[in-house]
Amino acid sequence: MNGHSAHSPALSPAFRVLGPLEVDGPDGTQIDVGGGKPATVLALLLLHRNAWVSTEQLIDAVWSGREVPASAQNNLKTYVWQLRRALPDDRIESRPGAYRVRVLAGELDADAASALGDEARALLARGSAAEAVTVVRRALDLWRGCPYDGLTEDASSAVDRLTELHRTLREDLADAHLALGQPSEAIAVLRVLTDEEPLRELAWSRLMAAYRLVGRRHDALAAYQRARTALVRDLGIEPGAELTALHLEILSEDTRRAVSSNLLPRVDGFVGREPELESLRGATGVVTIDGMPGIGKTAFALEAAALSGHETQRYVDVRAGEVVAPTGGLVILDNVEHADQVRSFLPNDPAALVLVISRHRLTGLDRTGAITLNLLAPNEAAELTDNPQIFQSAGGHPGAIRHLTERIRNRQPWTVARMTAQLEDQAGRCHALAELLTSFDGLVEPTEHQLYRRISTVGGFDLSQASRLAGVRVDEVEMMVDRLMDLNLVVESAPGRFELLPVARDHAYRLLQATETRRVKAELVA
Repeated sequence: MNGHSAHSPALSPAFRVLGPLEVDGPDGTQIDVGGGKPATVLALLLLHRNAWVSTEQLIDAVWSGREVPASAQNNLKTYVWQLRRALPDDRIESRPGAYRVRVLAGELDADAASALGDEARALLARGSAAEAVTVVRRALDLWRGCPYDGLTEDASSAVDRLTELHRTLREDLADAHLALGQPSEAIAVLRVLTDEEPLRELAWSRLMAAYRLVGRRHDALAAYQRARTALVRDLGIEPGAELTALHLEILSEDTRRAVSSNLLPRVDGFVGREPELESLRGATGVVTIDGMPGIGKTAFALEAAALSGHETQRYVDVRAGEVVAPTGGLVILDNVEHADQVRSFLPNDPAALVLVISRHRLTGLDRTGAITLNLLAPNEAAELTDNPQIFQSAGGHPGAIRHLTERIRNRQPWTVARMTAQLEDQAGRCHALAELLTSFDGLVEPTEHQLYRRISTVGGFDLSQASRLAGVRVDEVEMMVDRLMDLNLVVESAPGRFELLPVARDHAYRLLQATETRRVKAELVA
């Protein structure tokens, strides 16, 4: 059966078991099969489609884990009668002590998914990767949840087989993306798969190969270490021959490039930012990169530089006052406060790429792109720490995660427990993050200080609340909130609702505590 026949217009019922049971009639409208016990009967019959299922097996499934009533046989007949009324074409047949449901080729989504998987692998073998992507996605679209949802032990074997098919389809999708020269798409698929299945060596080897293809050698090596850690911890075994051989190949590669560069070293274990990095692939012109302190702006720019392929790469710390003649290739201009600082550094070369890094959104530059680095997604932040308290306290801020992780490194277990327990309290968290929070000092203008300090005591807020906290008119506070948003300290989480971002909230709270302490001391002196 090919993919087309699996998804051609319905001429007969379509049974869907890749999630909660659903049945479509010949006209495509959903059939109500009653839910509950009748649905369990139909699901078990579909599990053994076209084969006889004993009434004892059906009764065990319907009353799984519960006392079977004396009326079970009659109740089962009622459920089958209800299903016969709902389904067209007399699909459910009976004989003494057993029932079966007739299912034709292409009518069950599990069979269609398996056939589409076979078709995709045949297309890949023939070199038709683009068609394979289309077919695999059609197969994956059939999944709506756990296969045979609601059945227990009866379906365990089928669930395992279909879950394995789902994994294999995603690996096939990654292979097709790699064959099409789309490693970023493959990486996105494989990172999810390795997060879900950390013991699956085949997925790890594909992920390492994809990282290697885009020049992210250190990420490929880090992926191997994560795979090895999982295998040793959970199974007590070392990685297999294929994964080990790939690791050794990457280790032995000559990573020296014919590049003229004064760039800083890349950050070990850099994670996330896949869409943003992809947006810079082949980019030229001026691109601004902004974000709050510690969010990883410079680390991100260095990753982009490694992927750029430019033979000339220059890093300039504008804050240091370095005078640099305009050059081509790739230029990173760091710690920029305003556009006038960098105009003289911009090369007159249409092929050049200039990355301008600032803690706030810059204006006044003729730029080809602008990237704001936000907090890491939870799955990305989880790659930086396995300590739940650090994960919760840092709120996806990579600098905070690294700082807190380093703070407890090589400590005794009871010391780690004590230090991480302190993070539950905001004052304790401010103490632990003191060095990082210092980098926020001077970021907020004096006119916004009172607002900034006081919103640290609330969760979300609107402009009316902000007006009361700051003691100014709503129109005045709106401009203040906009400036805090430009500094990447505040986000508009919903229309008209704002919130101070994690870590920034701790900094603002620290300022509030210091201000209140000074006020109390002044009152005592008076």
